[in-house]
Amino acid sequence: MSGRAKVLFIAIALVIGLFKLVDRAAEYLWLEALGYESVFWTIRLLQIGLFVFAFVLVFAYLWINFLILAGRLDLRAVASEMRRQLAGRTSQAGQTGQAGPGPSLLANLGLSGAGVRLPILVLVVVIALVFGLVFAGHWDSLLRFHWSEIYGEAEPVYGRDIGFYLFELPIIELIQNGLLVASLIGSAIVVATYLYGEALRIGWRRGVEASREVLWHVAANLVLFLVALAWGYYLDRFALLQSTDGVVYGVGYTDFHVVRPALWIMVGATLGLAAALLLPRLLRRPGMAILVVGAYLAISVVCLMLAPWAVQGFAVEPNELELERPFLRHNIAFTRKAFDLDRIEERSHGAAQVLTSDAVSRNSETIDNVRLWDWRPLSQTFRQLQQIRLYYEFNDIGVDRYLIDGAYRQVMLSARELSDRLPGKADTWVNRRLQFTHGYGLVMGLTAEKSDQGTPVLTVKDLPPKTTGGLTVTEPAIYYGETMSGYRIVPTSVEEFDYPKGDENVYANYAGRGGVRLDSFWKRLLFAWHQFDAGILLTSYLTPESRIQLWRGVDGRVRRIAPFLRRDADPYLVLSAGRLYWIQDTYTISSGFPYAEPYGDAFNYIRNSVKVVIDAYDGDVHFYVVDPGDPILRVYRKALPSLFRDVGELSADLRNHLRYPQELFEAQVAKYSIYHMTVPQVFYNGEDMWAAPFEKYGGEQILMKPYYVLMKLPDEARLEFLLMTPMTPINRDNMIAWIAARNDFPGYGELIVYKLPKERLIFGPIQVEALIDQDTDISRQLSLWDQRGSRVIRGNLIVIPIEQSFLYVEPVYLVAEGTNIPQLKRVIVAAGDRVAMEPTLTEALANVFGERFQRTVEPPTAAQTGTVAAARAALKAAQDSLAAGDWDAFGRAMQQLNQILGD
Repeated sequence: MSGRAKVLFIAIALVIGLFKLVDRAAEYLWLEALGYESVFWTIRLLQIGLFVFAFVLVFAYLWINFLILAGRLDLRAVASEMRRQLAGRTSQAGQTGQAGPGPSLLANLGLSGAGVRLPILVLVVVIALVFGLVFAGHWDSLLRFHWSEIYGEAEPVYGRDIGFYLFELPIIELIQNGLLVASLIGSAIVVATYLYGEALRIGWRRGVEASREVLWHVAANLVLFLVALAWGYYLDRFALLQSTDGVVYGVGYTDFHVVRPALWIMVGATLGLAAALLLPRLLRRPGMAILVVGAYLAISVVCLMLAPWAVQGFAVEPNELELERPFLRHNIAFTRKAFDLDRIEERSHGAAQVLTSDAVSRNSETIDNVRLWDWRPLSQTFRQLQQIRLYYEFNDIGVDRYLIDGAYRQVMLSARELSDRLPGKADTWVNRRLQFTHGYGLVMGLTAEKSDQGTPVLTVKDLPPKTTGGLTVTEPAIYYGETMSGYRIVPTSVEEFDYPKGDENVYANYAGRGGVRLDSFWKRLLFAWHQFDAGILLTSYLTPESRIQLWRGVDGRVRRIAPFLRRDADPYLVLSAGRLYWIQDTYTISSGFPYAEPYGDAFNYIRNSVKVVIDAYDGDVHFYVVDPGDPILRVYRKALPSLFRDVGELSADLRNHLRYPQELFEAQVAKYSIYHMTVPQVFYNGEDMWAAPFEKYGGEQILMKPYYVLMKLPDEARLEFLLMTPMTPINRDNMIAWIAARNDFPGYGELIVYKLPKERLIFGPIQVEALIDQDTDISRQLSLWDQRGSRVIRGNLIVIPIEQSFLYVEPVYLVAEGTNIPQLKRVIVAAGDRVAMEPTLTEALANVFGERFQRTVEPPTAAQTGTVAAARAALKAAQDSLAAGDWDAFGRAMQQLNQILGD
């Protein structure tokens, strides 16, 4: 290797190492500021341990091989021969117009004959580095292995505890694959070197010609490769539990009776081949060598291809149901267990044909919370009415529930976050990093109400936030949000923009604890390098209290702290005790649960075990455990005890805003739509498969997504927040069932399936859409609006179970030409085959039910009014105490509130 090449190689290695060190140092300081430095060290030590393990073993294995080669060959002569042969090939390639490596490449590598030790060392180091980095990336497998626990239940094929597949098998497979690849590389290098050095010749007539020492060296490497291959065949037995062959996911009849014994035969045959390689005479006799290798290949083809194909085609398929029945039971039971479907409660829903006005009147609380606002048009309305300045933006709409004027109400809300782009000349370093540092406040609207102009009725709006209904916002600044990128430095001698007020602006200085304090030159230098921004080092605006806020996005913060948790795609904002928080759902997942069919290609086991709460002002991140029985989470809690907290430590108000995540619900619904069939014959025939229904939006049919509703379950008296979806038979449009997940404690997380009668038709969403389209009055009015300088948007069709019947509600929005403010102009209501469209939900219900419908809301008694007033006073006292940090007063106020509410 030339001097320039050496210098370049060393320089590249140093630069890469330095950048990695800077990144790790910045991450450590950030985690230390959050109180999670122990998490940093645990993960890094696992990574370092795996890296060193793989690097040392691979380096030692390859280097020993090269030392043996150097003792038996003149590697300079081998390099010259390689150069000569490649030069000849290059010359031939040049004559045919093809490019080749040429001798110049070998010369630059130092293989021109002057010396080969350093290039070989570099090659060995590079290969070992690759192995080390690959292994280090699997630190999570080592963590699960080291702190593994038993699951407490065995799979039915090998009788091993499920914990073996979740925690132990992945790291064993990693080591086996590493050994297989390393031995293959080593064998290839050894054989190629001996061939180029003419110390090894292979021919059809004379077989393998070489000295005894060379044969032993080649054989030792090949034996190591074959031992690793045999180990792989042994582990393939466990991979059968994830087999996709045949009608059963997992081990089927053919897998159990043919493939499983065949893999044992392959283990023995591979070890036998390895033993044969240790007989030098065998290698020198071409006929015997061909016979041994040919027999091995024949055994492989017969055992792994022909025998399974013959048994499956001629024995299993003609008798498939009978032979696969016990294996179908395993697949059903373990898939239900992996997706937590075996705890779903099934109920019957009578589905009376006619919804009566009396039933609607009895469920006035449900009617008062029917969601009339679709998140898509509402996001446009929020942006047009409440974004206020160009440097603010609303990124997402959340659905939640709050006590408003003493009543449990469903709301939609969004954070007013800081935009990534500043307008025009305002986009300077000082503005971008020091002055425009945070978003401000939120907007919240009732889902079931609209103004006379067709806009949402807002309970929180404007700047600074104006609130109604008993809500308060005491700290509206949002330094950590859903889409915030880049870093900010606060506080500095530059005042931060807080919010606009008339023609002027209001400024403030950050007083929280979020970020890493820049209290030394070395920290400033570190983060200037880390962010590739010299402004951090050169600016004169920093003070001893200045902090750099990194990874301000909710997803990024959670990912940096706990990369082993899968994050939900929809974090949501919560207003609690006057402060703003983000709640991020996270999941423990695995793809190794035996017999469980995967959801997509991502995982075949999932639990929503951890809720992450992020303070929007301080950036504090806390992980609360809501499913302590999850075996994977138990392992992480043992490994990282400082990371997790019990959900009982979460404030009562924040607990009341936890939601069952839609992403998990969709996965469970998708699996339950098939795996509610627990009888093998019914499952095999697919007699009762379900599917998500279709609805219309934007003139197209789309799959209906699950939605949150505030309603009473049939035969229950409590109004509660639910996530629900109707279900239809596959390839049919009628409704066959509906599924709901409870969101309120103490029943949080309970799943209930209401099965509908199969003997009569219950309209599904797309059938109700057809009824609406067939109504001439509605169609005429919508067509008229669409032709007069406006655009009609039909929102989500909401199916609302009311006692033993269903009410269907669809909002209609109008967007006038020249504006982008959707207005809620009409509400369509359907009950049975009756359809009406009116300006309000109440009018539409009156139209459907005629004069029989009346809102029977009883006025509150004096005692009730006094109770509500006392409860609101106690709640306010609790909020004030919490804001002041007076925990004793907070506890007394909450105790008083519980006594008032009779809890």
